[in-house]
Formats: sequence, C-alpha cells, structure tokens
Amino acid sequence: MMASAYPDTEIKAITTVAGNVNLEHTTANACKLVEVLDLDAPVYVGCADSLLDSPVEDAAGFHGNDGLGDADIPPASIEIASGHAAEAICSFGTKYTGTLDLVALGPLTNIAVALMLDPSLPDKYRSLTIMGGAIRAQGNTSNYTAEYNFYRDPEAAQMVLSRWPMVTIVDWEISLAYPIDGNNLTRLFALNSERAKFFEKISQKTLTSIENFIVSKEGGYSVADTTGKRIFYAPDPIAIAVVLDSDVITRSEQRYVTVETASGLSRGQSMVDWMGFSGKTPNANLVTEISTEKFLQIVEKALS
Repeated sequence: MMASAYPDTEIKAITTVAGNVNLEHTTANACKLVEVLDLDAPVYVGCADSLLDSPVEDAAGFHGNDGLGDADIPPASIEIASGHAAEAICSFGTKYTGTLDLVALGPLTNIAVALMLDPSLPDKYRSLTIMGGAIRAQGNTSNYTAEYNFYRDPEAAQMVLSRWPMVTIVDWEISLAYPIDGNNLTRLFALNSERAKFFEKISQKTLTSIENFIVSKEGGYSVADTTGKRIFYAPDPIAIAVVLDSDVITRSEQRYVTVETASGLSRGQSMVDWMGFSGKTPNANLVTEISTEKFLQIVEKALS
C-alpha cells in the first residue's frame, strides 16, 4: 500500500517466500493484495523451505492461520508469473541495473538463492533493505534472542550479509521503540477509504496478539489497562518507509553484522560488532531512530 501510493514509485514485482506462514498462504496473500490495490505487478513464487529445510515454528498464532489476519479476504483471480522468484530477482536486476531498490520483508531465502545464481547481484541493485534481526538481541521467537525472519533461515541471512557489501537493516526492535500509538491508529482506521477499511480488517488478529504479548511480557501489566489505547508494531511499514524517503531515518550506525547459524538457543541471533573488535568492514547500515511524523505521513497517504 505504501509503495503503491508514494509519488514517482513503481512496484516492478513481488516475490513470495515461506515465512510467517507457508508459501501457499504467502503467495495467495500477495495475489490478494495485488487485486485489492489494483497493482500492475507480477507475483513470483519463491522458496517453500529454508536453505537447510530446518524445522521452526511459524507465526500463525500472531498473524492468523492464513497470515492475513484470518479476515476472510476472498481468493484473488490473479495469475502467478512464470519462473522462480530467485530467477526473477536476478533478471530484474540485470534488466534495470542500478535503478531498483530490493526490499526484503520476510526470510532471505530467495535472495540467498539469487546470489548463488548471480554473485554480481549487489552491483545491479541500487539498494537492499532488510526487515530482519534484533540488533540488541531482543528477539521474538522461542530462541528469544533471535528475530523471526533471521531465525526462519539463518543460513540465508548469513549468506546475504556476507555477500552484499552494504545493506540497510530495519530490525524488530525499532518497531518496539516506534509503535503506532492508539490515537494515530484510531485516526488511520477512521480514514474514509477502502484501503483504510482493508487495513483495519486484516489488522485485528495482530492487534489482539500484540495486546496478549504485552500482558504476558509484563507479567499481567497491559498498556491498554493504563492508557485505554491499543498499539501496533509496524516493522515492515518502517522498512518500506525508509526506502521511500530516507529522511524518515534520523539516526543510523554502520556496523559489521552476521548471523549465528550454530544449533542451540542462539541460532538466528543477530551478531553486531558494535565495538569494531572483528576488524571487519561494516556491511550494514542499522536504522536506530526514525521520524514518527514522516513515517506516519507515508502511512496515512497509503490509506487515504
């Protein structure tokens, strides 16, 4: 929604990957969004499993069994584009060298495969922005220092970070620091548009999950108990916003980042060399502070 509503921005393609829910659902959801938003963008199906096919829990309990809030959005009549998502990432990079921004809102499996197909891929995209990681180890998985997208496929995340000279990372923790508060959420839901109604419909499951998360995390204390308002964590929208308008970023730090791939409780953890002890060249621009005002302006435009 945000990218399609932003001036001088064109969505060239959407690729799907198994993540919060399985590939069948994520692909169906991408098609639903293309139809609801009336986008002229092909949908390419990507990887159904992580690189090592390592079993992990999904996030259906947070986002709904269908990954779109169990909101009963009708199936779309959109036809899937031919070819694999990783091949599409390579071909679009070659066709539009130096002009496209690649944004990863799920596990990095497709991009890792694309890098194996074309190691020169980083030279062909203007930028790569990743929603993933927990740069200070405040994760959201059963491996509690790991964020879900990196945890879902640590090998893919490690490969992308090792082969892409510089990426922008919008991590899970920034969404905790900059949630959409109750007043703004109410205002956005009240916008008189089909997009705002759609956003509200698919968000109810997640809002309930966030409330339950807060109650559990605080041992019985709920933000709603003291403010009477709900909050909405928005990591994916923040990632899109910083691509659309770099002025959304008010502070960032370039550091060397890798991902733990060993088995055990730390698997999937973001490993940030904050002090430069590794001596390795920074490979990630970590977004640490944003302008809430500019971010909300982009969200509101998307829903108007």
